[in-house]
Amino acid sequence: MWQFRFPTWLVLFVFALLVQTALLPVIFPVGYVPSMVLPVVVLIAVYETPRRGLAAGLLGGLMMDVWSGRTWGLNALTYAFIGYLVAILQGKIVRDQVFVPGLLAGVAQVAATPLQWVLLRVAGYHFAWLGFVRPLPSSVLFAMLMTPAIGGILRFRSRHEIESMYGPDL
Repeated sequence: MWQFRFPTWLVLFVFALLVQTALLPVIFPVGYVPSMVLPVVVLIAVYETPRRGLAAGLLGGLMMDVWSGRTWGLNALTYAFIGYLVAILQGKIVRDQVFVPGLLAGVAQVAATPLQWVLLRVAGYHFAWLGFVRPLPSSVLFAMLMTPAIGGILRFRSRHEIESMYGPDL
């Protein structure tokens, strides 16, 4: 169905970037603006295979890197890793439309922040740890609430559910 096509992912990521750069800075204080792309990556990875979760993370992270114009590859590498891990984990967790995507998004945010800090340290950027993780609680809560909300609004369904309704010839 529509959720499994790359052009749809591209539209979702552009919309997420627009919301993240235009709307969220009005709501959240400076330095505490959460990522809107990570919940979309997690949402796609929850309903996809690990390879497609990796591709969704790479696409979303790369678009975020190009959009921001700084440290190209940081978000692409981090989100590709997160998308792959979420897609692997989703096969081992009981299916639920609200709790599981929200939980995986929160865990993904907790994993992404230290990973990005380490990658920045390796690249030669030195940020204080406490300053880097200070917005983490609000980002985790935002990801946990937004991922199931986006999935419910867009009516994301598992591949097995869609194939049983429409057949495997999508």
